Amino acid sequence: MQRIYKILEELNINYQDFSHNPTFTCAEARNVFIPWKRVKSLILTNKKKEKFFMIVLEDEKKLDVKNLQKLLWEAKLSFASEEYILQEIWVKIWHISPFALINNEKKDLKIIFDLELKWVDLGFHPLRNDKTIVLNMDDMEKFLEKINFEYLYFGL
Repeated sequence: MQRIYKILEELNINYQDFSHNPTFTCAEARNVFIPWKRVKSLILTNKKKEKFFMIVLEDEKKLDVKNLQKLLWEAKLSFASEEYILQEIWVKIWHISPFALINNEKKDLKIIFDLELKWVDLGFHPLRNDKTIVLNMDDMEKFLEKINFEYLYFGL
């Protein structure tokens, strides 16, 4: 987790840091005061389990998987296994966020943000579910570029 804060400082990124009780679901997280939009991060894989995608969208928004399959030219998408998530980004499913990509040495995850998130401040867990870092999406983009991750925006 300290590597995340070090990169934020290195890049001169303004952020707010919140400590709170651990949250395990979006519904639980709504009971924690965090200003700005709340998001959820999902990890999906294609049918052959050879491509992996981190999808980030507003926490109350339902992901239209069929539309996403068309956008990505994939016949079928499903949730990645908890085993894959632990092995590749070293977090449990309720800790998933773009910050967890700092642990993905293979760089085999593609990150896709909902276009509605492009110009807003958002909160993300920094590898644990009892803290939230709030920052602007422009700054999250800088963070991802620093750790050599490409990202896309789609209307989800």
